Amino acid sequence: MSHKPSHHDIFLNRREFQLERMILFSDAVFAIAITLLVIEIRIPVIKEETTHGVIEALIEKIPEFFGFFLSFAVIGQFWTNHHRIFGFITNYTTKLLWLNLNMLFWIVLVPFTSNLNSVHGNLNIVWFVYSFNMFMIALSMYFIDLYIGNKKRNISTIANNPHIKKFVYRRSLVAALIFFTAMVLCLFNNTFMSITSRIIYFAIPLTMVLINRKAKKYMLNMPLQSNLIF
Repeated sequence: MSHKPSHHDIFLNRREFQLERMILFSDAVFAIAITLLVIEIRIPVIKEETTHGVIEALIEKIPEFFGFFLSFAVIGQFWTNHHRIFGFITNYTTKLLWLNLNMLFWIVLVPFTSNLNSVHGNLNIVWFVYSFNMFMIALSMYFIDLYIGNKKRNISTIANNPHIKKFVYRRSLVAALIFFTAMVLCLFNNTFMSITSRIIYFAIPLTMVLINRKAKKYMLNMPLQSNLIF
């Protein structure tokens, strides 16, 4: 005797399907953005058809490769955070869709700002634009975290866990503050400030390690959630 699905089953399956669509769409946008980073690196013009000529041409491309590695690492970090946080989401709303689209909007701008930075990264205004792009991604991720962490939404499993929420919020907020600081430092017509505005990016992985290390102390008794959040 076949089991006729109830309205509850149909709604549950539809909800999971729509949520999966949003996640898959987001993954595709991240993948395309990362792919476009390397496409922006053009084949160098080799002035002399010799080994020395090729090496010389590749050396001239070092700034572009550095920009690629930097943006790849940043987008990769944002993707892993997005992947982890959506592992806690059990439902979706129209507002969550728009918050996610807002974040993806800033993601797809990265290939442009990254290429601009690779070519003219010595200019503070260019570094400001690039850092602003990174800041908006981090801020949009923070807004997503705040939204799904609200108990009233009832769309994630972390809403009732204050410890996980605190560390999820902290990671996005710290990244946003570091990018914002880089933007502010660019406004000063000072060599030291300009260099600091670029070096400060290295503070992100260091702070994330410290935040995660502290968070793990609270997750020892929650191995499943610990695997999702780290």
